[in-house]
Amino acid sequence: MSKIFNNQNQNFLYLDTKHNDTILRQSIAKINVNVKSDLTKDVTESTKKEEKNPTPREVLTDYLESTSVHGLQYFGKTNIEVGVLGKILWAFTILTCFVCTCHSFEVRHLERYTRLNAPLVSGLSLMLMQFLRRYNENPTNTYIQTFDAPIFRAPFPAVTICPSIPIPLKKRLAILENSILPENVSRELALEMLNYGHLITHPYMNKEFKQMDKLKEFLDANKWSVARFVKTLINCEDMFESCWWSTERIDCTKSIKHSYSSYGLCCSFNYLLENYVGSQKGQPKPKPLSSADFGLWSGLKLVFNKEMFMISQDDMRSSTRVVNSNGMVVLIHHRMDYPGLNTNMYTLQVNHELEIAIKPELIQKPAGLQHRNKEKQLVPVCIAEDQNTLEYFSVYRYSNCYANCRVKAMIRLCGCLPFIYDNIAESYNISRCEIEHLSCIQRNAKLIGIVKDIENENFTCSCRTPCENMNYDNSPNLISLTKASLPNRTDKGAAIKVYMYSQTFQILLTLSAADETYLLASVGGIFSLFLGCSFLSVVEIVYFVYLYCRAIFARKRHEVQTDHTTNEIFVNGRRRVY
Repeated sequence: MSKIFNNQNQNFLYLDTKHNDTILRQSIAKINVNVKSDLTKDVTESTKKEEKNPTPREVLTDYLESTSVHGLQYFGKTNIEVGVLGKILWAFTILTCFVCTCHSFEVRHLERYTRLNAPLVSGLSLMLMQFLRRYNENPTNTYIQTFDAPIFRAPFPAVTICPSIPIPLKKRLAILENSILPENVSRELALEMLNYGHLITHPYMNKEFKQMDKLKEFLDANKWSVARFVKTLINCEDMFESCWWSTERIDCTKSIKHSYSSYGLCCSFNYLLENYVGSQKGQPKPKPLSSADFGLWSGLKLVFNKEMFMISQDDMRSSTRVVNSNGMVVLIHHRMDYPGLNTNMYTLQVNHELEIAIKPELIQKPAGLQHRNKEKQLVPVCIAEDQNTLEYFSVYRYSNCYANCRVKAMIRLCGCLPFIYDNIAESYNISRCEIEHLSCIQRNAKLIGIVKDIENENFTCSCRTPCENMNYDNSPNLISLTKASLPNRTDKGAAIKVYMYSQTFQILLTLSAADETYLLASVGGIFSLFLGCSFLSVVEIVYFVYLYCRAIFARKRHEVQTDHTTNEIFVNGRRRVY
């Protein structure tokens, strides 16, 4: 018992002694322990803060592991051992696709797509090159809006008839009796000049009349200008025997008017442009004439006076030496189109009937649509009505644009206008080309006869179709006259019929082949096919750049704060020690 008690006392004394030693050591190192504890606490807190802010390398690794761009996963920390060679191959593949992509976008600015400055070729670049080539070559697509628009919504075309046959002898004698004959001009020569006067004064005459000085004396003696001389020879009231519209007879003198065309003085039905020459642009147009029916028994029918063709065979053969055609030149055009060299032409011969079936077609294009030409310049696809830039025509039409170019070329080369532009010369106070100046026009006929876009050092002509363009597709049919088709038929006569082919017509709508949305979707699809990129991939890259920059700035700020805190701790610890 006492032994146990003694042992317990010894243990108690031992524990008490140990406890006293601990207290003594704590007392001796009290200051140092406090300083060390404060320092450890601050360092631990700093370590925790450091763990909360990812390093830039960690941000980059996390992006490479989670990005949607194909191939970049192999550069992050993956479970697959790619190796240095694998990373080099993947880097080369991605860079090749990217370089080819950038290069293909530069190709569209080259003169030709076959001239490449870089040897890199890939499926991505080839597809982009082909897509951009097709887009530049075909910037628009035309769609059929409707097949069955009612025919009465289509304006009936203008019909212009220009005689290219000699003047009948009866009319020449009547003119000669009421005219003054100069001394050095014989009666036979005067009859010959009257016979071909409307042909030898033609501005696009390819054969020059040798007796032009005698013709000038004859005109001066009678105080005739070229325009008045031609009007004396051609009278629309004497040209037609009867006129019909939709099986009803109409007054030819009210429906057929004198008109000017590139083929001389003519007679036109439903032609309204000359009423707007010299007027202000943008004037309202009258309601167009339309046909409510279709077929042979509808539309316009003109029966020519048989006296127009009372011409001897010698005169007919002589006229072929002056002009290439021998008959009536028939032009089908828009009512606001100048009947020029761009208009479809048909020839009506004696003892024949010319039937022309009209197939109208309306093409609509949005204003402001542009495309690149061969010189890589942006040019408008069409011209809106309020964007008319023609100097001498208040109504913009495709044919009027080239006629405007011909007018400017004539003024530049000869300083005057022939009688076929008499209305323009009168409205804009431009000199008229009389007989003495007509030879200048005829000599430069090849330079003046502009029918397409040209560009040279001295002159430029570029024309576009209107944004709302009515085209007339014609189907001519020349048949011999019979008593059934022309009851009062004689050995000399001719007739013409112009009618709508069908009860409906089609309307076409031309739109841009690719707008911004289509281009974005197409190019994005090609990038997704080869690189696995999308719009979200771009967002990922932007977001990664933001996180990466934030990690760099946070790390620098943390380092500065840590250095500052450590310095303060050591300074405060030293003060406590001393």
